[in-house]
Amino acid sequence: MKVFFAVDGSHGSTAAVRQVGELLSPQNDTVAFYFAPPEIIVRHAAAAEETRERARKAIADAVFDEGRTSLPPLLAATSTEILAEHTAAEGILIEARKWNAELIVLGAQGMSAWEQLLLGSVSQAVAHNSTLPVCIVRPRPADRQAEPLRVLFAYDGSTGSAAALATAERLTFPTGTQVFALAVVESIACGSVPAWLMQKARHADATAMADAWGREHEDDKRQAHDQLAEHMAKQPAPFSSAESIVAEGHAAEQILRVVHERRIDLVVLGSHGKGMIERLLIGSTSSKVLAGSPCSVLLARGK
Repeated sequence: MKVFFAVDGSHGSTAAVRQVGELLSPQNDTVAFYFAPPEIIVRHAAAAEETRERARKAIADAVFDEGRTSLPPLLAATSTEILAEHTAAEGILIEARKWNAELIVLGAQGMSAWEQLLLGSVSQAVAHNSTLPVCIVRPRPADRQAEPLRVLFAYDGSTGSAAALATAERLTFPTGTQVFALAVVESIACGSVPAWLMQKARHADATAMADAWGREHEDDKRQAHDQLAEHMAKQPAPFSSAESIVAEGHAAEQILRVVHERRIDLVVLGSHGKGMIERLLIGSTSSKVLAGSPCSVLLARGK
């Protein structure tokens, strides 16, 4: 797989290279580092362009060196360096396509929710606009470095979730990696009927109907669990041994709940590519998970 690392010398980008680099194989994968240098201002006109170019090269060399030292040596030895003049998000998307990347990797920028709403962040802009799979990396907590890697695959039957799983399966996970597969079904009342109103509406016919709905709903949940388990059993290791979970409620809320409860390190899910207005007004599952997850997120858009 061709993996495209967007680097800038920050702690976040270094952590992204290190963590994803541990899941790559020199036999199966090749990597590229992309860096867009900041604008360099030289106050004196004499030899300004020459000075600017030397400074630009020195900064780029330092960033690329940091990236290479964060990779396993055999992968670093064959890495490609891409230096281009673009705005950050635009440049990542343009150069990744030119290099025929199959996965874009970058560190989360950690902006506040309000800043993201007003300005966006590089990681969010790339995740929402890329036609390629994207992995937004957050560093694993220091106290969990020695623990097995925990991966959560959010399954919804879409082409996006299939593409995300296919990308994750091309990574080389360490022995002992634990995988959980989650399907989310809607609540029987979608959380919209208050408990007091349900009590007021209780009489023989309503009770009989509610009981019938309840039995049908439980059957649906069992069927969803069986379908998910059957689907995962057909996947390569470690996904073939995933623990199947069926949760009830809103997808993003349930994904984030499982992330916290199971101490997940990487979430794998599809992105449905909603437009900017839809994301602004109501959000999307992938947007909410990306914004609320304390761990890394791998997204892929369906066709």
